Amino acid sequence: MGSKRPRQVLITGCGRKGPAVFAPRGQAETAAATSQHRAEKITVTLDADLLQCCVCSGPLTTPLFQCTKGHISCSDCCTDVALDDQSECLMCREPETATRCRAMERVLAGLSVPCAFRQHGCAEMIPYGGKQAHEASCHYAPCHCPIPGCAGYAGKSLAVHVGVDHPDVHRTRVRPDCLTPLRMRAFEQARVVLLGHGCAEFLLVVGMDVPSGRSLSLVGLMDEQFDEFKYRIEVVGKDGVLALFGQAARVDRLARPYHASAFLFVPNAIWDSYPEDIPVFIHLK
Repeated sequence: MGSKRPRQVLITGCGRKGPAVFAPRGQAETAAATSQHRAEKITVTLDADLLQCCVCSGPLTTPLFQCTKGHISCSDCCTDVALDDQSECLMCREPETATRCRAMERVLAGLSVPCAFRQHGCAEMIPYGGKQAHEASCHYAPCHCPIPGCAGYAGKSLAVHVGVDHPDVHRTRVRPDCLTPLRMRAFEQARVVLLGHGCAEFLLVVGMDVPSGRSLSLVGLMDEQFDEFKYRIEVVGKDGVLALFGQAARVDRLARPYHASAFLFVPNAIWDSYPEDIPVFIHLK
């Protein structure tokens, strides 16, 4: 196993304010220098394991408790936390009382840590207590792309990623409330569909994650002003028409691999029988 890389944290401190106290000049200057020193921020290197709960090995969250043997537990691993600021230590085999570790709580309150996605461009220094919440919504978090074979992206919306990183994806403009042929090729994995002359933009995904066929699904690529659009996808075969009706869902970022909630199954016998101009139709309104 490789050695663990220590986490870099930023410790902040500040002086306390109190009533005015007159002191000789020398003492006043010393006190001012001390107060200024306390307000300074320093950067240190710290082993990330020191900020983990001794019980669950998760990040420490306040209130914290420490037993006489030095075990520090987070709030989720303590029992009877409301009883006189005391808790039972879950690490000790023998009954052991743990009390609030306010010194460590003050240390955590002054810690700032870099975002886990800094290699993707995030330069934020986050208070330790808000690290998980920040990373859950960080704009630079790695995202998944619904287009098969794409390794993913970071630092942009799905619409920008498709436009910038997938220039080979064909684009088709359709009229509202009109069934329009897309004339797809057998090798296509996706098609961008533009509705009218507005900003409505969709991604028709051709998945190969189903046995013996293709899965056609639709993703909305618009911003927060995305309206509810109803769609119909049709594929014409020799024996009839396959159709899917639904409502397009807006997707800004995919934190998890794409799995269509609804898709049109097209057997390979139909899809492969048209190497060019596959009779795929779409209707949007």
